[in-house]
Amino acid sequence: MRTLMLHSVGCENENWYRKWLSISLDHFENFCKYLVNNNYETIFLDDWIKDPTAKKKVVLTFDDGYLDNWVYAYPILKKYGLKGTIFVNPEFVQNETNIRHNLEDVWNNKVNKSDLRPLGFCNWAELKVLQDSGVMDIQSHSMSHNFYYYSDKIKDIYTGQPKYNWLPWLTQPKRKPYYINEDQSQSDFTKYGRPIFEFDRALRVRRYMPDEKFIEYCVDEYKNTDKPVDKKALIEKINLKLKELPGKLESDKAMQDRYTYELAESRRILQEKLNKPVDFICWPGGGFNQESITIAKKAGYKAMTASDNKIKSFNTDGILNIGRNAMTSFIQTPKRDHYIKNPQFLVTLFKYHEGHSVSEYLYKFRKLFLILKDKVA
Repeated sequence: MRTLMLHSVGCENENWYRKWLSISLDHFENFCKYLVNNNYETIFLDDWIKDPTAKKKVVLTFDDGYLDNWVYAYPILKKYGLKGTIFVNPEFVQNETNIRHNLEDVWNNKVNKSDLRPLGFCNWAELKVLQDSGVMDIQSHSMSHNFYYYSDKIKDIYTGQPKYNWLPWLTQPKRKPYYINEDQSQSDFTKYGRPIFEFDRALRVRRYMPDEKFIEYCVDEYKNTDKPVDKKALIEKINLKLKELPGKLESDKAMQDRYTYELAESRRILQEKLNKPVDFICWPGGGFNQESITIAKKAGYKAMTASDNKIKSFNTDGILNIGRNAMTSFIQTPKRDHYIKNPQFLVTLFKYHEGHSVSEYLYKFRKLFLILKDKVA
């Protein structure tokens, strides 16, 4: 059995920093047709856990709960009689209660396709419809999907860089579900000049918390520094101040409480809001450690997503592991993300994951060609 990891559908051309996560509509629909025409059955994880090695069965999983899962993925899956699982972070569920238009409304001539607004995250009303449809099953992606500092080593200075667009999630958590739809890089969300320490996924680290007076000092120093800022020189200067105002690592108890919030509280909320069991946890970004696995077990999860190579060195304590293969419309090279126009690209990628040597050769050849093309560009 093949378990596939998807995220977004139909947003590869949208004005969105992470649009490389999105699969184009033609790629997605052609892949759905392939599954149907080749007699693959798509199943939920409840069925996967009964027989993870079953043949001709596929689990389609979508991480994060993007609005396009409602707008595009759900109608197409429903059209072809297929099923999918969405891993959701409750902190990213939008607050609105209205159910927004999707492709079904276009097909029923209620709206034009140009009227659809796929960027953002699903709200609880949409998630409830998805869950009750029998087409989608909602499971946990932890509570926050946050990144946290784990050491006092300063790597950068914040000036609104897109790669740090998770910082406003920490400073203004109520705006998290809207980070795709609004410009949160402005200093009124997160003040410019904040130091960026070494960071990682929330469920893989013991959190380092800098002293707030030190943060204020860094912001003031940035304001008073001539522009453009020499970041290397500024980091050297504020490192001297860091010795006077050191931060601290969270205690064992604080870390365990935070992990419990991430895992047990997300499960509780999803079960309560959607009136269904939540037995599966998808680690955001594959980030976990032994402590988070232990707490996931205590929280009641039956299985978790992790790469087979990563999980080997951990005691899973009876929790089954769901290994997944990534599905995307892009090939990433060291220089950039290349969208592949071939409408059958997702089919080729799936065949590669299935072990078809010709498809593997075609994929690797195309990636090598793009790497060489980048070098001469």
